[in-house]
Amino acid sequence: MNGVVLRRATSADRSLLYFLHRTLYVEYAREITPKKLAPFFAWRDFERVLRDDVDSLLARPEALIVLAETPEAEPLGYITGHVESEPRRMLSRRAVVEEWCVVAEARGRGVGRTLYAELERLFRGAGCQVVESETWPFNRGAREAHIAMGFVEVKVRFEKRLEE
Repeated sequence: MNGVVLRRATSADRSLLYFLHRTLYVEYAREITPKKLAPFFAWRDFERVLRDDVDSLLARPEALIVLAETPEAEPLGYITGHVESEPRRMLSRRAVVEEWCVVAEARGRGVGRTLYAELERLFRGAGCQVVESETWPFNRGAREAHIAMGFVEVKVRFEKRLEE
């Protein structure tokens, strides 16, 4: 895609990653999360949780973090993942997509697909045989994007709040 610069993130990108992580888990989540499900996603001191997430991500040597920016270094989005080995499985080298977000202004322009293609290239280079990704069940856009890129839905998770 023209106008998109992809690069691997470094520890110098901490504030940029925090901005993108917050965009995903605060702004975007607020747009799409049904009110009745909000308690399942609530955290105490959420800003601290987001900072800790970013610090942990940057500290993990196995983490793959790809940033998308304009040629002028304006942020467009990010994607993260890692590789797992499960020797007992037939498809033993598994790639896991963790976070994947495109800023609102850049959605619908192929940025997400470009980010994913780069992460998949890294996964292939690491010998992965399968890619696993998840999204919220109410995130229709992400579900449709996954299906359009060849993913199939294989698991559904249920939660129930216990009233006191």
